[in-house]
Amino acid sequence: MAGRLSLEVIRADRRGRGEEGRGRMLRTGDRAGRCAMVLAGVGAMALSGCQAQSSIVPAHRDDPVVVVETASFGEVEIVGHIYGNALVRSGSRVTARPQAGTQDEVVESVVTGEATFTIGFTGELLRTFDENSTEVEADEVYTAMMAALPEGVTAADPAPAEDAPVYAVTRHTSESRGLRTMSDLVGRCGEFTLGAREEALADRELATSVGTTYDCGFGRRVALEPNPRAVFDALREGEIGVGLVQSADPVLHPEDIVALDDDEDAVLAQHLVPVFRKGSLSEDQLALVNRISGELTTEDVRELLLGVEFGSATPVALANYWLDEHGY
Repeated sequence: MAGRLSLEVIRADRRGRGEEGRGRMLRTGDRAGRCAMVLAGVGAMALSGCQAQSSIVPAHRDDPVVVVETASFGEVEIVGHIYGNALVRSGSRVTARPQAGTQDEVVESVVTGEATFTIGFTGELLRTFDENSTEVEADEVYTAMMAALPEGVTAADPAPAEDAPVYAVTRHTSESRGLRTMSDLVGRCGEFTLGAREEALADRELATSVGTTYDCGFGRRVALEPNPRAVFDALREGEIGVGLVQSADPVLHPEDIVALDDDEDAVLAQHLVPVFRKGSLSEDQLALVNRISGELTTEDVRELLLGVEFGSATPVALANYWLDEHGY
């Protein structure tokens, strides 16, 4: 297939590095180049007329038809296509419902049975179905989420991929002020201005949890444009001292940015997780879904989102690219 040689570069790069922790520097200064290779690979695949459909396994007529619906934004749309197209390639029958506008509407479709499969976030699902829950750490959140899901609804294994709030500073600030973890901010948050999109600043649960856990009350809070680049630009220009972004935000040049490790687990875990109707997946289908969950990383999601933001690749093409790269 045309374009495969360039993909080998990315494959070799991924073998040479593990999934990054939230406390490490976001070493993705070369991500612009990798993104270009991703887009080149996707474009070559489309131009060559290569169809991302399996011709090896016929449809399993005895398996349930999987009705997939996702919210019409960002990573959940791409990830929904990854799971759905993997099932198609394995020979399963998959039907896609028109996308809903919000995550809550999609989950409601699964609860009512209009759809049988969607993608959610562990922490968001837990708080939706158990408003009194207090779990924050990833394993505890997933366990509580499973117990809180409505009757008839369950979930597969969560992916390592996460889209949770992350506090970040410039490398200069990190080195000069000794900031590598959120605990390094204890009693010092008043020295810094916090900048983030308005929605993030309005997250009372996050502010309360971080404030209580790390004795952290920022001296000033500044609302910025709803784009991660605005936060990083404000950090670099000295307009703010600490920025609040999402762990899966696509960013082109963050080699000079350090994400502070949430070492005391104050931030609610938000791992991507497939949610489905009980009995709607066969054992083989569920095994495939769980296999994909085990391989999907936050770094993967960032690169795929870059393909949407800075290229002309569609979510379907990007999903098929990921599947090709992982041998599905």
